[in-house]
Amino acid sequence: MFNKIFHSLATVGLCFTASAAAAQNVNPAEQVVTAEILKRFVDDYNSDPMAIDATFGIEVGEHRWRVTSKMIDNERSTSLDEGFGAAEMMYYTLDQETLHLIDRKVWTGLTAMAAATSADETPLEVEFTSGYEQPADYEEIFRRLTFHFWNRGFPEITRYGPENSRIAHGAPATVLYYDKAFRSAVYHVPAGLGKDQAPTLAAPFPRMIIVLSGAVEGEMGEHNFVAKPGEMFLTPPNIPVTFWNASKDETLSFVWIAWGEGA
Repeated sequence: MFNKIFHSLATVGLCFTASAAAAQNVNPAEQVVTAEILKRFVDDYNSDPMAIDATFGIEVGEHRWRVTSKMIDNERSTSLDEGFGAAEMMYYTLDQETLHLIDRKVWTGLTAMAAATSADETPLEVEFTSGYEQPADYEEIFRRLTFHFWNRGFPEITRYGPENSRIAHGAPATVLYYDKAFRSAVYHVPAGLGKDQAPTLAAPFPRMIIVLSGAVEGEMGEHNFVAKPGEMFLTPPNIPVTFWNASKDETLSFVWIAWGEGA
């Protein structure tokens, strides 16, 4: 479901570039606000017990910053500097509107990057400076970095209502957490979005669907099934599965969990 997610370790060069028109002409006062917002994320990450050593970039409109986080004498030091410098790194790109939405906890970083395919454009993207080479555990580390850097507070609370979602695989979704061989999200399928709009998927890993509200009808291989709130169903690897909102009046909400190789 979230094929656009990336990872990185030790020198994780992250930089986000935004292509929204609203971010192209930013006045100096707005840039001060942007720096203040980024500083809040940097300060929070500095005290996060899940923080990792990383160097990455953030690009908001035409302006760039570099974040460096590392342990020094058993104490974490995380800094925010203007410009990318000469470091080879990964960087996040986003626009002002997306930054404000993440700052207000409307979206998490992972939700802002949610996509059905790698070709989909998302509010939060990842780019690479010239010469940057992904480490072997790039995806795993980047998933953790994206969640923990762009989600402030302790504990890190994720809001997953419909207003905190983005469309992925045809329905509003909030990404909960991604880690090595693990993905999770909450979906809210509107009433009336039935079988004709439902995708058929045969993933190479198992998936667990926990129904929160509404009603599910579905097809798994040659079998038909129904599920209601208080029930969970498992989709085995490599078996085609289609399921949809069986109600014309009520939203179908469910937790989606995937794990194993390829997840």
